Amino acid sequence: MEKKAEPLKSIEARIHELENSIHEREKQLKDRAGQFKKELQEELSPEELVRKYPLQTTGISLAFGFLAGKVLRSVISPSSHKNVQPASKPKSEPSELKSAVASIGIDVLRSGKDLAFNYLRNYLDNKMKSGKDK
Repeated sequence: MEKKAEPLKSIEARIHELENSIHEREKQLKDRAGQFKKELQEELSPEELVRKYPLQTTGISLAFGFLAGKVLRSVISPSSHKNVQPASKPKSEPSELKSAVASIGIDVLRSGKDLAFNYLRNYLDNKMKSGKDK
């Protein structure tokens, strides 16, 4: 009977070792994934992008502002072809939806502009401080 018990104990010990190894690998993978996530967040943070590419981010912000302004202007104000109305019809007020979209659009543009300028100002301040330290 003892001979039959030995292979079972050996198999159980091997199973236990494998379970421990799996748990250890799982912990290592979780740690690596957490570290990768932190590094990715740091690398793709707006502050880091502005530090690395100040002119490109400013240009993109400016282009986005112009594009958003054009889109909002086309949505809010009717085109010149639509403006041609017979003299007998009075001009109608803009709809509530257009007014709401205009307000939201203006707030988004202002916020984007403020954000871009704050990042640029911080970047330039840091550059000037590091230049003075040398």
